[in-house]
Amino acid sequence: MLFRCKKSVPVPYHRQGYIYFKSLCYRDYCSPEDQRHILNLCLEAGGEYYQALFDYVTKGDSPVAVCMEHHLSQSTLERAVRRYYAAFPDWL
Repeated sequence: MLFRCKKSVPVPYHRQGYIYFKSLCYRDYCSPEDQRHILNLCLEAGGEYYQALFDYVTKGDSPVAVCMEHHLSQSTLERAVRRYYAAFPDWL
């Protein structure tokens, strides 16, 4: 999956790229502390749909596949993704 800037996310292009790739590195390269922070951020930003958000940002699956698997609309996932990107801390 390729990185694409999300125009609806109020975060600059380079920061979006950092968040995207940092999230994809969750399983292989993130420290346990960073993994905990990413999971907690998904819990906060995703609410009851945190598992769908977590799968989307850490696996790189298509939004359609994630929405079908977790039974939610794409607009719900997009809102959660916007909150996730906006809340991603600078120090992580």
